[in-house]
Amino acid sequence: MKKYAFLILMIVSLSCKDKKNETVAENKTETPVPKVVDDSVKDSAEIRTVVMDFYNWYNKNYTRFQEYNLYSSIRKKDLPPYKINWDVVEKYQQFIKTAAPQLGDAFMSNQRSFFRQCDSAFKVDVEDDIPYGFDYDWYTNSQEDPQYLLDGINKSGKWMINIKGDDATVEIGAPEDKNYTSGSLLIQLDLKKESGQWKIAKIGND
Repeated sequence: MKKYAFLILMIVSLSCKDKKNETVAENKTETPVPKVVDDSVKDSAEIRTVVMDFYNWYNKNYTRFQEYNLYSSIRKKDLPPYKINWDVVEKYQQFIKTAAPQLGDAFMSNQRSFFRQCDSAFKVDVEDDIPYGFDYDWYTNSQEDPQYLLDGINKSGKWMINIKGDDATVEIGAPEDKNYTSGSLLIQLDLKKESGQWKIAKIGND
């Protein structure tokens, strides 16, 4: 009788152990594997968006930039020598900062350095009818209107984006150039990541 009781006890014990193991197995879940996101792909997409957003906006607001008299004649109207109107520059850059968030702090700093360069050139070229630095569109880096550049950007399939840390260079090839090589450009831009966001730091190459 004791022998049978011992066997029954063993069977019950083994049964409980199996159920316990089954419960543990059921409750055990696999740790989800995090999805790896290629940061370079993500950054490239964000950079393209910043560039496209800016030029779509600029094309619509081009005339607003012409409202600021950034330089003026010192003696006779519309004749050299010229000077930079720094009070207007302040208002101009405040407008840019508010209306065009795609242009970052680095862009503002580079542009201010450019205006200082122009002001210095005015003091040297006192008889030059064409004010130094004002004979082309700084934002298209050409004498073409914004729509021409925007059309070219939309048609171009040649975006060369080089990212190094928080800095990036974008080269957009001219759509008519079938065999794109570096140097055959529609536009070149430098971008910098500021507070986690890509911003345009410079337009055009030296």
